[in-house]
Amino acid sequence: MAVRPLLRRAVRLLGATALTLAATLTTAGPAHADFGADYHDPYTATRPLTRPDTRSCTVEVMHDREFRNGYGSPPDTPYTATLTPPADCAGPWSAVVLDLHGEVAGRQFDRIFSVRIGGVQVLLSSTPEPSKDGIAWNVERDVTRYAPLLAAGPQPFSLDLANVTDATYTGVYRITASLTFYTTSDRWPAARTADRLLTTGPFSLTQAAPTATRDLTFPQNLERLTAEVYTRGGGACEEFAYASAPDAFVSANPSLGACGKGPFRELRLSVDGRVAGAVWPYPVIYTGGWDPLLWRPVPGIFAFDLPAYRLDLTPYVGLLLDGRPHTVGITVNASEAQSNDVWTGQMNLFADTDHGAARTTGQLTDHRVAPEAAVTTTLADHGGGSGDWTVTAARHDRARGWVQTSHGRITTEVRDDLAFRSAQQLRDGGNDVALHDATDLTRSTATSGGGPHRTTTVHEGEPLDVTYRVTRDAAGNTDQQTAMDLGYHREATAATGGHVTECTTVDHTLRPTAHRHDGDRTVRTGSSTEDYRGTGPDGPYHRTIGTVDGWPVP
Repeated sequence: MAVRPLLRRAVRLLGATALTLAATLTTAGPAHADFGADYHDPYTATRPLTRPDTRSCTVEVMHDREFRNGYGSPPDTPYTATLTPPADCAGPWSAVVLDLHGEVAGRQFDRIFSVRIGGVQVLLSSTPEPSKDGIAWNVERDVTRYAPLLAAGPQPFSLDLANVTDATYTGVYRITASLTFYTTSDRWPAARTADRLLTTGPFSLTQAAPTATRDLTFPQNLERLTAEVYTRGGGACEEFAYASAPDAFVSANPSLGACGKGPFRELRLSVDGRVAGAVWPYPVIYTGGWDPLLWRPVPGIFAFDLPAYRLDLTPYVGLLLDGRPHTVGITVNASEAQSNDVWTGQMNLFADTDHGAARTTGQLTDHRVAPEAAVTTTLADHGGGSGDWTVTAARHDRARGWVQTSHGRITTEVRDDLAFRSAQQLRDGGNDVALHDATDLTRSTATSGGGPHRTTTVHEGEPLDVTYRVTRDAAGNTDQQTAMDLGYHREATAATGGHVTECTTVDHTLRPTAHRHDGDRTVRTGSSTEDYRGTGPDGPYHRTIGTVDGWPVP
């Protein structure tokens, strides 16, 4: 068996951008053969949702729906239905939760899927790769912030999961979905939500067409505006963009088949052509990424609930109050141009209006947002398919604007201080890789007028370390070892009049390893340790779990 370097991405492309590709390592065995016939159902140390103890009503919108062939004639995706909020639990609600239950058996790739209500995306997720005997998994998603859609009455519901089955890939995904509506009480009051939701609809960004736009008309009494972006990179390279090499190295080593454009990606939001903020996507790794043994049974961070990145656009409200359409856009920086390489997603906009006025006025008074991040690359090409490189990126943005409302002039200043660093070492034509990525994001909003000065600050740290090595001895024995250290660390604080009123923290780490050996013996082994700590209004939470060869360690 030939040793295949990681960066060759020698995978079988299955056609559509909605698919998550198979593991990049073609040395990996069949999906159901790694630990025998079965492994434990996927589970995680992350904190479960805190649900109100009020009376509730559950509406099942799909039951045991099969996703077998997303490219048939006709395709079996998306599944569509009408979601009708229950009359017995009429809004306003203290919470609304989406629950998904999935089952799959056989052999199958991981797949990306989306859930939309009223055309608004409310979940971006991926499936686990199955065992031969079969696994089941659950996803819960707080969708309370989308309550304005549900309060308007029955809404279209869709779940889009593009699967492919044949004689080899036999796994059929079966999904059940329901929403639970929680009534209010003194302890659980009605949730505070935006007054109106707007959406760009799905977007698709490629190197040839890196920008998508949509004209939207905003309420003329708009007071605050927040953007939410769902996005993910798809294709043999962009799914692993965080591990890509600089173009200079790729050009100098064409036989490697390495992915280029470097490891940094940002998606820039714009309002009428003016850059208004940037999203730096988390390096989500799905259950087929690098080596499937890493993720059985614990999925990678955010793999089952991809982030919805949020940006405060309130400083720009003054530009949007004339009742005319305004162009909202999203652009991805330079990305790989190989087949099926694309960034897909959707942008939702949450509009808060002035309930005491039919019209507001406003102005953008300060705009210091860079048209693109400042990126630097240092490269040492050692020849023979070996090299070292470091890529850094930074943003220091500020925007300020005011809105004249029925309760006074409100001034909002948004600051973003973002830093990215990726250091990679590539040896032996890609058979020996060390990757160290770190992203630090600090976003703050300061609001004055209409009451005490208010500030919110969110700091996020996103480290990723990978070591991967494949060796082959004179007898033809191959040995492959992979180890990862993923993290997500978040601290969010809110203050009023200089006094901290709320502070929440998350410290989440996951350390999986995998080992494969073929030749004089066969080894298929993997382990993981996951630790999750959190603090906030619901009190402290801490859980640590460990697994070996697909099963929990007591």
